[in-house]
Amino acid sequence: MATTPGSPGPKSTGKQRNTRDIVRLVVSGIGLVLLVAFVIDNSETVPVGFVVTTTRVSLIWVILIAAVLGAVVDRLVIYLGQRRRRSKG
Repeated sequence: MATTPGSPGPKSTGKQRNTRDIVRLVVSGIGLVLLVAFVIDNSETVPVGFVVTTTRVSLIWVILIAAVLGAVVDRLVIYLGQRRRRSKG
């Protein structure tokens, strides 16, 4: 079975996917470790201003909420991009 130049062979697709998954897991793990270290290092209480009020909150909660909101927005952007591509094609 001949393959065209630039196209992966039958065996390389599985190995490439495994390598990609491992890299994603390692990068995610490093990010999680850095986030935990950052949260532990920043545990003091700070003032947080909202639109109409200000309150004092532990900086840990500010960091965690920002990280979760960032992950949610990231997933939403990816989902909307995939949806747009499906509707065009």
